[in-house]
Amino acid sequence: MAIPISDRMNALPGAIELLAEIHALGLRNVIASNTYWRDAESYWEDFRLLGMAQHIDAIVTSVDAGHLKPHPAVFELAVRRAGVGPEQCVVIGNREANDIEPALALGMRTILVYPDDPKPEHSRADAVAPDLWACAKAVRDMLERT
Repeated sequence: MAIPISDRMNALPGAIELLAEIHALGLRNVIASNTYWRDAESYWEDFRLLGMAQHIDAIVTSVDAGHLKPHPAVFELAVRRAGVGPEQCVVIGNREANDIEPALALGMRTILVYPDDPKPEHSRADAVAPDLWACAKAVRDMLERT
């Protein structure tokens, strides 16, 4: 349900490095998250407490979009906040149905990350990564191919 961050919570390993690497590549970071009652402004405070806010350009929650992922409204709002077309976006997500499939349907590139799950047997994602450090490499690889 996306409870507020407390002093006992930490970001996933590699999260700060991933966001910093994306910025170093000249790209924007837009966080898109499912939640039942927290909007983007409440998330900003979380990211400030985690020391990550300087690496984030925009935050979109399902509350802001008026729908839960996998509804396209969440992704469409994220694309608008990114300020580019969907074909220039890369979605990094851990759920095939909620993250990968709707992003692909809008023409985005995708990375399925599975830091807490077994390696998926198959995915429609453009890349599959075991952790956030591998996601940074996958983003770099995607840029080199364009």
